[in-house]
Formats: sequence, structure tokens, C-alpha cells
Amino acid sequence: MTTFEQKIFDSLVNNSFLFFSEALKRLLDKDPNGLGQIDNNLLTLSCAELQISLELAVRATLVKLHGIKSVLVSSHKNLPECELEKLYSENKLKVEEFDSQKNFLKSGDKCRLTKAEYKEIDRFQIYRNKIVHFTCDFSSQDLSCLRDDVLYYIVHVILVLLADTTTGETPSEFLQSKLGSDEYKRIKEYEPYVRAMERYAKKNSKTVWTCIGCSNRTYTPEEDYCYCCGYETLSGYRRVDCGICGTKNSVIYDDWDIHNEGNHHTMPGMCLNCEEHTFVFECPECGEAHDTLLNLAGNYCSEGCCVNKKKSKKR
Repeated sequence: MTTFEQKIFDSLVNNSFLFFSEALKRLLDKDPNGLGQIDNNLLTLSCAELQISLELAVRATLVKLHGIKSVLVSSHKNLPECELEKLYSENKLKVEEFDSQKNFLKSGDKCRLTKAEYKEIDRFQIYRNKIVHFTCDFSSQDLSCLRDDVLYYIVHVILVLLADTTTGETPSEFLQSKLGSDEYKRIKEYEPYVRAMERYAKKNSKTVWTCIGCSNRTYTPEEDYCYCCGYETLSGYRRVDCGICGTKNSVIYDDWDIHNEGNHHTMPGMCLNCEEHTFVFECPECGEAHDTLLNLAGNYCSEGCCVNKKKSKKR
């Protein structure tokens, strides 16, 4: 990007996040426990701000991928950059309609959004029209469902787009870096947001387990990453198969003090799939580790008996 394009890009990203964060914070302030303490006015403001945030995020993405001229009206596309800067300083720079920009972004393959997420954009715009333009009346149950849809839309579309404008941050990493730890803590404990992240994790990963950082079902072992809190859960832990649910490598345990005197080479473990607590034995001779429930028949190592050592002697 040129210096001018970088200036436009930074402004678009910052303003997009401004409207995004205002909508999110308003939901948290008015409905702090996620119990449906919302009304038409709250959703009207939230939807209007999120639509503005989306439009700015789409423009920022296009500027990053294709340059400033990709978002301008036809009469401005062939102008030299010095003329564009002049129009910008005079507040006369004109951009194309949002639908044209959205369709242009959709036609390429460089954006992180999928076909399903573009459908979410269309679905959200229908909601926004009903709420903002037609001021439809909704029951309290309808409003709660709409709130959850709004949170899902935030997670699946706007956060993905905004995170994509950075240097490879995940949505939760982007949110934490922009909001700060205190506000981010409030958001990741907001039940509707957690549900939206759970849906997002299931959509993006084959396997989803419970995160020991936030206790939500938003951790993916393939990426060693929690979609809700960003916690890299297993980097400091060892894993073994679960003797209760049978899931491979789902029981985590800390082996730091496992061989200290009095521990009998055993430490507590927890299965991130079934969430059951168990114990893990780690052989001091061969290093093999297992859920103790798997050794009821004595086929694995135990204290004072290394089965792998026995096998090597027989050979």
C-alpha cells in the first residue's frame, strides 16, 4: 500500500472497530448476565452500528487487497493518487455502494470469509431491515434469539474481517489486543458471546474440547487453541488416552512433579472431552504414561514394574 492508502486503511479499521466495540459494549451494559434484558431500542442501535462496522471492514479489506481504487466510484477510479488525496482532503472522495463492494470481495478468493459467512451477512441485513427500517415489534423470546444471532454475526463475520486486516491474528487475539484485558475478560464471560464462540469453534474444527483456561467448549486440539479465550491449553502439559470415554490424547496432566517422592509417579489428570477427572501414571524407567483406569488388567507399567523393560529382556 502507498502512504495514502495506508492512511485510508488505518482510518477504516479504526472506525470499524469503534462502531463494533460500541455495539458490543452496549449489549454487555444492558444485558450483563445474558438473561435477555434487551429491547427493540438496544437491538436497533446495535444492528445499525454493526452494519456500519461491517461496511467499513469490507472497505478496509478491499483497500488492503486491491488498493484504494477498488472501493471508489467509477469517475474516481482512473484519477492519479494526488487527485484522490486532494478530493479526500476536501471531503469529496466518493465510494461505491456497499453491495457492489461486498460482491467484489466475494468474487475473489483472498478473503478469509466463506460462502456460509456471506450468507450470514445477507441474513443479518434482513434482520437489520426489520429492526431499523420497519421497527417491527418482537417478543422477549424473539429479542433474545436476535441477540444471539447478532453475537454469532459479530464472531463469524465482523471479527473475522477485522482480524484479517491485521498480521494474522485470530479473532479472539484481535479482540483482546484492541479492547484490553479488563474489557476482554467481561466479554469472554458473557454467555451469549460464549455460545457464539462455541458455534464458531464447531464450525471451524473437527474436534472441540473443553478449555482449562475458560471452561468453555471452545478448545481445538488440532490448533492447540481456544476460540473463546485464546488460551494455548496443552503447550505445558502432557496428554494420554482417556480410560473413561476412550478419546485419544484427551487427558492432560502436569508431569513436572510426577516423580517426586510421595507421588508414586502418579498425578491427577482431566479429560478435555468428557471432563472426567482421573489419575495418570508415568513410568520412571521407560517414560510410558497412561490413565490408570486403562491398567486394570496389568498390561501397562505400574510402580515397580516396567512392562517395556520386561519385553526387552525376553528378546
